[in-house]
Amino acid sequence: MIVISFSEVASNKLELTVKGHSSNKKGEDIVCAAVSALTQTFVRGIEKNLKAEFKGKFQSGDCELLIEVPIESAKEFKIISEIFKEGFHKISESYPEQVKLN
Repeated sequence: MIVISFSEVASNKLELTVKGHSSNKKGEDIVCAAVSALTQTFVRGIEKNLKAEFKGKFQSGDCELLIEVPIESAKEFKIISEIFKEGFHKISESYPEQVKLN
């Protein structure tokens, strides 16, 4: 099971946790691939476009990040975060046995 959590810490900070793997064989699972692609796109996108800074770890099956953007980017950060959270929500709706969004 993949467990995903978005926790707002402040208007310009959030904690993102993505842990676990889907039940299928690594490298052959569309659910894991979808979650991985969304996670990587979110993290790299805000890093590049909003100059986000990260504390924590970001590796296969184990992402625990405190993400902070400059305060002047807080509004954009919230919008982008909500868009990606909706993407994770749709995956968890489609595959509730494999993905849980907290």
